[in-house]
Amino acid sequence: MKTTYFAIGALVLVFFFGNILSAASDSLVTAVYAKVANNYKREKLPDGSFKPEYYAISNGGFSPGIGRDASIDKVPFATIAGVVEQYLGKQEYHMANDAKSAQLLLVIQWGETVPFNDGTYRNRVDQLTSAMNNVQMTKVSGPVQRTADGIQSPQNAVAQSAQGELESELLMINMANSARDRANEHNAMVLGYMDEINSSNNMSRFAGGGDHYNDLISDIENSRYFVIISAYDFKAVVQNKGTKLLWSTRVSVQAQGNRFDDQLVTMIANASRQFGRDSGRLIRQYQRTPSVNLGELKFLGVVPDSAPKETRPEKAN
Repeated sequence: MKTTYFAIGALVLVFFFGNILSAASDSLVTAVYAKVANNYKREKLPDGSFKPEYYAISNGGFSPGIGRDASIDKVPFATIAGVVEQYLGKQEYHMANDAKSAQLLLVIQWGETVPFNDGTYRNRVDQLTSAMNNVQMTKVSGPVQRTADGIQSPQNAVAQSAQGELESELLMINMANSARDRANEHNAMVLGYMDEINSSNNMSRFAGGGDHYNDLISDIENSRYFVIISAYDFKAVVQNKGTKLLWSTRVSVQAQGNRFDDQLVTMIANASRQFGRDSGRLIRQYQRTPSVNLGELKFLGVVPDSAPKETRPEKAN
């Protein structure tokens, strides 16, 4: 199979040889979230199939996460675009031959999230626990005891020092909690978890329904590989009328125990069912892992584009 890419913003010429193979026996948890603008609706042909839509494609940027990860660092944009192109075709989205026929501008972003530093947080909790224990151990009952010259007793001085340490640690843990919340909020937005977390953060957490909420928080507090495909109105972009987001699909898997290059096809395959559709909620489940033979991949070059690099979602109108 031979595919030539036409792209706006970044000129990408790719010769891609490969075919999607049958599903493998292993499985993993993928999380998919898709959103569609109110004014975007796909037309259907008389036979019930979707009317084909045509797109240009652009490199939206790579987020490297923490440290080096060869499994994602070595995967070029052209490879990701090639896999996405195959699955877009199954949903009747096809590469445009030129700018005149392009209806959509697809921006692909990928990378690895940066989780909150759990080690630092646990250290703060340990220090707070130690400070609380010191207060209990040095607690002096009754009024403050003072010497004849008005100086408080050594016991009271130690107790007061322990109380001051506890107040300091409470301040530090509050700051750590704020940093944790900010990191979690950012990752939840990038991965498409925000709505699901908010809907699960209710009284059901304390009535036997807390496992789902805790699983969601665990996901965003661990490093995850992600791919985001965002579809913009092509003509609005090229005519400098702003970026009009029509639909977006987000997919992610846990980075620990996985490799981005191994799971890329699985991620896109699972996400492809939601291309141009509204998932309604986060779809998080075990799914089978297809394999792919990328064969020989050659590309002539990529000229960096000016597409938005931000991985935070835009609100679909």
